Amino acid sequence: MKKNTILILLLSFFTFSSCKKDQNTEKVKTTDTIQKKGVEKETSDKTATLFTLSNQDSTEVVKITASEISSDNPFFLVGDKNALTVSRYRKNGKSLQFVQKETLLSDEFYYVNIDERHFLRKKIQNEDYFLFAVMESSQGNGDREIILNFIMLNVTNLKSYTLKYVGEATLRSDEGIDGAFLKNENLEANATIKKELYQFANKSKWVYNPTEEEKDINYYKNFEQKWQLDNNANTESSFPNSVKSTYYSENLFQFNGNYDKDQVIENDRFKIVTYFRHNIIGYDKAKKLYFPIIAESCATGCDKKIEFVSENEIEITYEIASQKTDTLDLNTIRFTNND
Repeated sequence: MKKNTILILLLSFFTFSSCKKDQNTEKVKTTDTIQKKGVEKETSDKTATLFTLSNQDSTEVVKITASEISSDNPFFLVGDKNALTVSRYRKNGKSLQFVQKETLLSDEFYYVNIDERHFLRKKIQNEDYFLFAVMESSQGNGDREIILNFIMLNVTNLKSYTLKYVGEATLRSDEGIDGAFLKNENLEANATIKKELYQFANKSKWVYNPTEEEKDINYYKNFEQKWQLDNNANTESSFPNSVKSTYYSENLFQFNGNYDKDQVIENDRFKIVTYFRHNIIGYDKAKKLYFPIIAESCATGCDKKIEFVSENEIEITYEIASQKTDTLDLNTIRFTNND
């Protein structure tokens, strides 16, 4: 079933490729190189150097290293404790002399995914910077929040800046994360760095950037957000006492994704589909229009069984036994665009 649980949505992020490598917008000497070392091992078979950068005169090397890497993908960190570090070495003949080490990211119980295709080496105000993107997602089932970190590293002194973006995977965002950037005092104090980071972040496929059409709340791709707005819904809310909805000519069944036969109920007037831990969508056969009945999603607790108890009434039973069964008369739904 397409994107009908947050878990499936999250897993898709671990496999899809992000946007192509950015081209430098300012000239960089050809001796400034970026080399990915996704298989170069460090102190253990669970540690790998992801990026190696040489300075302009090739006297120093900077390595960005990840711990607790997946056996299948070094850019995916799967340990209970994951870390990204950066180290600077001075070349001494054929050997490297350690100079400095800093931690770029460290957390517990989060998967960490580094975008191996979206990175940038750039000179800014005569300083050498490297920019790349990191996604964090909870290893638990109950937390749908996804954190994006857009990191800008000064290759010379290893000072770094991070722009965070927080959100969730939604139907309308497709491969992107539906959310917002967080303010950072360090960035607010440095307009040039802030501008560069926002430009870099907004080119990432991980960031949902709606089209002009998608900015209209009445556009069909926003049916979940409009239903939640109309019904004053939030992630902790129960079934509303009075349901508001909107008619759509677009096929919401197709947009919401595939479903099994046991998720469908139908009579002469209505066809209704309940998606696993996700939305309930109806189709009025007389009007030939689609409408959301419930718009919600979760990792656990909100799967629903539905059945007709009369021609116009459906019974909705949640998977959590403590939640009472609800009965909804479809004729009582108030439509915001009813003719």
